[in-house]
Amino acid sequence: MADQPNVPKDDRTPADQLAQRDVLDAVRTEGPGGALARLGAAFQSLGKPSEAAGFYEEALAGYQTEHDRQGEAEALTNLAGAYWQQQSGSQAIAAYGRAAELYHLLNLPTGEAASLNCIGLLFDQGGDPAGALGYYEQALAILWNAGDRKNEAATLDVIGMAQRRLGQFKEALSSHQQALAIRRELRDRVGEAASRHALAMTFEAQGDDERAIAYYEWALRLRQQADDRPGEAVTAYNLSKLYARLNYLREAEALLQRAVELEALLNHPDAAKDEAELAELRQRRRDAGLGPSGDTTGSFPRLVIEDESEDEPPPDADATVRMPRAER
Repeated sequence: MADQPNVPKDDRTPADQLAQRDVLDAVRTEGPGGALARLGAAFQSLGKPSEAAGFYEEALAGYQTEHDRQGEAEALTNLAGAYWQQQSGSQAIAAYGRAAELYHLLNLPTGEAASLNCIGLLFDQGGDPAGALGYYEQALAILWNAGDRKNEAATLDVIGMAQRRLGQFKEALSSHQQALAIRRELRDRVGEAASRHALAMTFEAQGDDERAIAYYEWALRLRQQADDRPGEAVTAYNLSKLYARLNYLREAEALLQRAVELEALLNHPDAAKDEAELAELRQRRRDAGLGPSGDTTGSFPRLVIEDESEDEPPPDADATVRMPRAER
């Protein structure tokens, strides 16, 4: 579903972590099935999922003839990815489901959990977060048993996003806070930023704007430090929209301009829409008699979290934010 104007954007970092892989590196090359799978991976990497699916289907048949269960599971996973790329959600879900069953029989928990998470993501993408939760929770249990902490954290974040969409804010906050603790333990800066962005969205959905700003600001800083441009763009966008809603227009304009600049560099599909929103925001400032903005190409205003430590977050209940002056 496309993002709607003035609606905060979900960060795709956790979903991408769970769903994406380098298919060229993932396939095996031995035997007829492996050669066909390699061709499928090449076409998929070129953005030709229909041709890729044809080769994966042939590879699948080859692995089945050879009674190679692991090859069959891998071919099903690749085939599901090609179906997903073609927007054939039902076919992708069926293929991931068969792959999950095979990975379970083979006692390969990482493959099983990845397949279940991808089914959940497809349900989520189709507007059914309640249906997605069951698959995410199955994957989470498998990852916990396997000790796969990084994917456990990403799964907790997609669980939290689904819970937020269902209005289960308390549960969503708990899921994201568990993910955040793991990511900090792993010193995963990009992942930590994703968890903080998700927490900010949940606080914003609850109407806790001050805490939302604090977490967006922290996520933004982490993303700048990690040179995570896609992440910086989505967090800057959300923070801009929140500032604009609260009538802090100067800060909103600076952040939205930064988001638009990054989206242009990334050739992001939202670039034109967000540039139009930036023009509307500038017109809003002019209509309010606030005059043109200053130079927004340099550093933009930040909120300060008191007693913030580089290594430890402030206690959630006591985080204090100094707000800028609203332009009214």
